[in-house]
Amino acid sequence: MGCSPTGNLSSSDFTSLSQPVSTANENTIAKWIDNKILAPEGLSLEQDNIRYLSGSTDLNKDGIAEHFVLIQNSYFCGSGGCSAVIFDNTGNIISQMSIVKPPVLLADSTNNGWRDFMVWSNGAFRLMKYNGSTYPTNPSLEPEVDRDASQHAAMSKVMETELYQQDGYDLEPLNPIAAPSAIWAPANVYGFSFKHYGDPQAIYHAQVDMASGKVEIKSEH
Repeated sequence: MGCSPTGNLSSSDFTSLSQPVSTANENTIAKWIDNKILAPEGLSLEQDNIRYLSGSTDLNKDGIAEHFVLIQNSYFCGSGGCSAVIFDNTGNIISQMSIVKPPVLLADSTNNGWRDFMVWSNGAFRLMKYNGSTYPTNPSLEPEVDRDASQHAAMSKVMETELYQQDGYDLEPLNPIAAPSAIWAPANVYGFSFKHYGDPQAIYHAQVDMASGKVEIKSEH
């Protein structure tokens, strides 16, 4: 069965991407997966209990969604990651790739009119660029993206908030690899957790949008 990416520490708890026009609901995407990916291998979602993650966004800025599907089944996965497919809004396959692990992060940059994105592959985030007809098939060979400097800058913004300066402590970055909950999470958004002496029973979650500089903080008891 399919599942949409959810989780307590998801960037979607704070920030949501604008929703493109889409006529493909989860049932439609499941049929595409069955017909285009699984049937040629003699498999099906229901009979073989195959799970997947999916996410939709407008990659080429035409107002119509494209759909990223990451298969999570041993038949399609190896030690480095799993197979992924991008469908257009009519079910045609735009791109196929291997060795992908979540999260999948949507970048602000574009190439040949299509948005860049990042996937975790071969121990690092890799930048995926559209070459005019498709995205790369093997992300592990693509350029690494070093997000450490931006993450440190985002952490500094949390430390500068009034709430944290008033007895905040144990500020830690959230590891998107340890808890990968989102496909098409914004690449410029960073999450953190910290504690506060004024409310020792709570865990505070901070999210920093480095594009706007906005810091949002929520508590969880």
